[in-house]
Amino acid sequence: MGKIDEIAQKAASGGYIYRGEPKRFCKVSSSLYRQYQEIESEHFDIEIVQREILAEAKKYTQGTADEILAELQHYGGKTNLIDFTADYLIAIFFACDGFHDEDGRVILLQESGAPIIKPKEPMARVIAQKSIFVQPSEGFVRPDHEVIIPKELKQPLLDYLRNAHGISTETIYNDLHGFIKHQHMHQSAYAEFYKGLTHDENGNDEQAIKHYTKSIELNPQALPSYNNRGNAYQRSGDFNLAIKDYNKAIDLDPSRPEAYINRGVVYSKEGKFDLAMQDFNKAIDLDSSRPEAYVNRGVVYQRSGDIDLAIKDYNKAIALDPSNSDAYYNRGEAWLALGEWENARNDLLTAMNMEDDIVSSFHINYQSVADFEQKHSVGKVPPDITEMLGG
Repeated sequence: MGKIDEIAQKAASGGYIYRGEPKRFCKVSSSLYRQYQEIESEHFDIEIVQREILAEAKKYTQGTADEILAELQHYGGKTNLIDFTADYLIAIFFACDGFHDEDGRVILLQESGAPIIKPKEPMARVIAQKSIFVQPSEGFVRPDHEVIIPKELKQPLLDYLRNAHGISTETIYNDLHGFIKHQHMHQSAYAEFYKGLTHDENGNDEQAIKHYTKSIELNPQALPSYNNRGNAYQRSGDFNLAIKDYNKAIDLDPSRPEAYINRGVVYSKEGKFDLAMQDFNKAIDLDSSRPEAYVNRGVVYQRSGDIDLAIKDYNKAIALDPSNSDAYYNRGEAWLALGEWENARNDLLTAMNMEDDIVSSFHINYQSVADFEQKHSVGKVPPDITEMLGG
């Protein structure tokens, strides 16, 4: 908050625009200037270069020169425009998003003396970022003020911006080209994530955790890495670390249901049914089309003795996804608990036809069919169903 106050005090007189940079570059410059800065100044006029680029670009799009330049900037083309914003909180986001092992900075520039371009019909990401384009004749500008963002404050500031102001990766990079730009900026973190995902798919949890951890080190806002690492910890039996990762994923984006579902599964395995139920309810509130949320909530109902509610959830899961073998299997087990042998037989057979080893989950909860019969006070399970369940 002290760092934010420092920026606010410098901006208090008004009339400033802002730029956040995740590291301290030599100059506040345009991408076109950075591309050609090695050319000796007497042989290089940036306005001539941009004019040529603009002439070529007009073959592919329409609009005024300013609109075409703004469009080029939006799609990652090299121009003599420098992105600023009217909101210093957004500038702080850009100062913190990336290069987490280096200090960043926020630039303050007096708007009155800057050569500014404002598109008449800005694109969604331009609106979200409150973008203002500065077109300097030399290719760079000299800041009126500079505020350093220490590297150790980057993550706390990103957390604060998300939680207090709703400023996050999802709101700042809110279109496909924004996603591509963000992916390019954090390509090392994405590479580690995809390595982890590959090991994940191949059942190598130890290596998956290693690469997800590296992805998080490179980009502490890497939400999918927290969620997937939590899944790997869960499969490895380290429930405490799994819960910790799911908590972080939820902190980063409370609107996504995946981490709630996964955390609920861990709570369910630990016998913390009230907490599990809260998470599954939350996930369904966020997205009522997720069959796995209903299946897992059904399991909690079933283990709590609410068989009818469990069956209702399994029905919903099957309606959403008729190929969900877990829903058929668990509903079959629920029918068994009610002594509804024919319904149980049909569902168990359906599940087995979908997945060969589906019935192995029965022995997670019961030592044997006899143990099941005793716990549910049902009659003798028919021999063919006993055989389905592995004896």
